[in-house]
Amino acid sequence: MTPKKVAAFALGPILGAALGLIILPFLTWFFTAEDIGRFTMLQVIIGLSTSLFSLAMHQAYVREYYEVDDREVLFKAAILPSFAFLTVTLLLTLCLPYSISEVLFGIKSNFLVVLLLIGIYSKLVINFLAHVLRMQERGLAFSATQITPKLLLVLFISFILVFSIEARFQVLMLMNISALFGSLSLFAWLTRKTWVPALFKPLNKDLVKNLLSFSLPLVAGGLAYWGLTTIDRFFLRAYSSFEELGVYAVSVSLAAAVSVVSTIFSNLWHPTVYKWVREGVKPEKVQAVIENMLIAVAIIWSLVGTLSWVALYFLPSEYQAVEYLVVACVAMPLFYILSETTVVGIGIARRTSFSMFASIGAFITNIVLNYLLIPEYGASGAALATVASFFVFFTIRTEA
Repeated sequence: MTPKKVAAFALGPILGAALGLIILPFLTWFFTAEDIGRFTMLQVIIGLSTSLFSLAMHQAYVREYYEVDDREVLFKAAILPSFAFLTVTLLLTLCLPYSISEVLFGIKSNFLVVLLLIGIYSKLVINFLAHVLRMQERGLAFSATQITPKLLLVLFISFILVFSIEARFQVLMLMNISALFGSLSLFAWLTRKTWVPALFKPLNKDLVKNLLSFSLPLVAGGLAYWGLTTIDRFFLRAYSSFEELGVYAVSVSLAAAVSVVSTIFSNLWHPTVYKWVREGVKPEKVQAVIENMLIAVAIIWSLVGTLSWVALYFLPSEYQAVEYLVVACVAMPLFYILSETTVVGIGIARRTSFSMFASIGAFITNIVLNYLLIPEYGASGAALATVASFFVFFTIRTEA
């Protein structure tokens, strides 16, 4: 991949991380800590839906992209099972005798339920379309998938100042879902040459089976990984409050800015290494990548620890604990990116069950530590559980 293409792919994660740094601290000046906590729950549920209902078929799409000649047939075989699974599940969920919005947000509202459904569908389809752009090596268009939802959200939030809109959770959720739907419209236009012809192609059932055989072991691992990264929010809500959850969410948001390195690397690394496999590559070349990434992780973590006090100048006084929490929370993206280099053999050998074991092992560790630490230490306990759990995740993936 040429330096120009690398820069194009890097643009989205870098600007997306910058916007991510702006959004949540910006929200803290308008919305209460309780609403920030509810907003966190919204993001968690949309993330869970994407992990579960995608059936990890986007990863199968990436793995088979260079092996299947008809890319439109491949896209249809990848997205259709996910879309059908989501639709059936949501129809069954709507028949339940309780309010989804009340369970998640503490507010009973059909309007919030409708917004949630739109957000879940939009995020799922965006996830697939982003991988289409990624594999076509359309770097700038792919970067737009990282930037547009956050940019639109910042734009919508600015309306609170311009039009003196009341800052409450319903408004915040409407803005967030509108940003997702607007982004979906843009990406559907950018990828129309793939998904429009795919609508009229026959469904290759044998290809669907092959994709599922690769992806299904990743579903359990993906759900476990989702739980690994989000179960602390549920424990904080159960054993603490929306206020404590809001403080912790801001810490995680700031730490997530570091994930820009992980996102850039993953977007480039997986397509590159699979191409290397097809062409033949010496193990020493992969080892060099691992060693360089280890150095980068050590430097980044040290810088976060040194400069975490800067965050206090951009947050209200009730978020003072963020200075310390962010140093632990940054373990999540750093251990993940390091494991992305060491885990490469699993994808090459198609032994995806090992990834599932790593996620499940770390998830169980996270549940136990959150249960033991959060009741006494609150957000600090959640942060410590994150560090330990991701170390377990990294270790299992590396050894596998």
